[in-house]
Amino acid sequence: MRRALPAAALALVCALVLAGCDLKFSLGFGSGSDGSFSGSELTVPVLYASGEKGGVTSQRITADSADGGELSIDITENDVSGVDPVTQSATWTAVTAATLLTGARPDTAYTFGFDARIATPAAGAVTAVGVLALYYGTEVQSGVALTGAVTPLGAVSPVAGLPEQISAAIEAGGIDTILIPAGQRTAVDADGTAVDLDQLAATGGMTVTEVADIASAYSVMTGEDLPEGAFPTPPPSPSPLSTAEDASTAPVAVAAAVDDALDRARSSLDSAPESTLADRARAAIARSEQLRETNDTGGAWAAASTAADTAAAAAAPALSPAEAVALAADAATTADALLDELSDAPSTLDDADSVLTAIGWAADARALADQAQTFLAADADPSLAPAGLTSAALASSSMQTARALADLRGEVDGAGGLASEADLDGLASLLRRAAVAATDAYDARRGDSPVASDDLNGLRTIAFEAARDEFGTRADERGAWLALGVANTAFARSSAALSALSAVRVPDGVDPSDAIAQRIGIADEYTVRAVDALTATGATLPLLRGALTDAAAAAASAPVPGASGVFTTPFLRARVLAFAGGVQRD
Repeated sequence: MRRALPAAALALVCALVLAGCDLKFSLGFGSGSDGSFSGSELTVPVLYASGEKGGVTSQRITADSADGGELSIDITENDVSGVDPVTQSATWTAVTAATLLTGARPDTAYTFGFDARIATPAAGAVTAVGVLALYYGTEVQSGVALTGAVTPLGAVSPVAGLPEQISAAIEAGGIDTILIPAGQRTAVDADGTAVDLDQLAATGGMTVTEVADIASAYSVMTGEDLPEGAFPTPPPSPSPLSTAEDASTAPVAVAAAVDDALDRARSSLDSAPESTLADRARAAIARSEQLRETNDTGGAWAAASTAADTAAAAAAPALSPAEAVALAADAATTADALLDELSDAPSTLDDADSVLTAIGWAADARALADQAQTFLAADADPSLAPAGLTSAALASSSMQTARALADLRGEVDGAGGLASEADLDGLASLLRRAAVAATDAYDARRGDSPVASDDLNGLRTIAFEAARDEFGTRADERGAWLALGVANTAFARSSAALSALSAVRVPDGVDPSDAIAQRIGIADEYTVRAVDALTATGATLPLLRGALTDAAAAAASAPVPGASGVFTTPFLRARVLAFAGGVQRD
């Protein structure tokens, strides 16, 4: 059954400014109910691990009105070697998640400072909670610590080194309760041994509590509950939107696009060797067919376009270098023309949904085409050739998807007004810089290892990185919507790639299914809430609705670690549209 969700929505924030600071433990104090900050400050404990040793440090967070509303981030550590890219990315994601879920004002200056050098995403969740505490004017209670990464949707995700972190907290003293990511009550230490964290914490007189999202963590750390309107209590597992009602909003042209994408996917699989990618493509085809049977044409399209892309990548080994270079060159030329075509500002939320989606796929195609030609050049490292073939195949497929999406403009009865005062440039800057931070962290985690030819999000991430300057110049020439579409897609891709590299080992004998279901439920509920707020304006949004229902179907069909990440793309697009439409938080 379709869940009846409040029409209240969350405006997106689009500015962050940070500067250095000293550190000491303190408590937060209030901010304005309109989303403004005025000299707010707090300090939170941070747990981290480095190799076989854990540590406890502090992070001071301040928020104030920014002079001129300029967007910047500066994170400082008490170490001359600078801030680790993984820490920077964790901070960016934390602040982005917190602001996307609250609608905090764009003219905010944040400062973050650590009194030790850390290189872990484990500070991400507590950073998000700290920002929320400043925003809502609550105090962080002493004696409570939180460790865990945070996703763009606000879920607390697993981190390595929990036994070492708890041991460090015992040694440091002053902490009574440690909040850990759901499903990690038993965790692997640096030696690969499974450790019962309850028993370990008890040796120091502490307790361990699992949390699945920053709202749950916030309630323990502050003793207050976040507003239900902005932070709904998620169900234990995903519950997709009803599709029969939504199907009426999808135009006939979408059904034709589904057929075309499925035909492309099946054709590619005919020449593809057996592989994980081929299996993933078949699963997406099956999902598309199932969604179409339930009259969810939008969902069928989302799954079919994924199937076409994945199948093209699976068949890439059958290409000759010359064929791949030709595909890439054609995709680059066509993508250039399409990006210029899509630069015209949309007139409604429905139109904006088509524009943002098409820009994302066209930008994918353009970046991947350049990458393919670089990797397949005569003077290139031969080891890059497999990734070059895949990049070329992906570029060609993505371009065809982008063209189909562009052709859907005008097919939907446009509805949902756009806000003329929305700071789209600022929002694009926020997402672009969050993507840069995630990409830098991905590069740092990957090190000298080449990107595997079957790591599609990894290939897209480094392609966007190489094309960053070109896209920036084009956006300066063509306007905010192009910048917004590129930045939104780049952040979604880089977040997914970094998450895959940051996967944490599950100890033997531990069943993570309950924790996985919790994270899927959080992602589903928060995305549904965002979409429902938009449809309350009268917009039909068949593409966004389709992306949501396909994400829910994909997560439910394969509930594995990281499955909740499939919601990142529809969630981010919904928040961008909410900002552009002036849909304000409750």
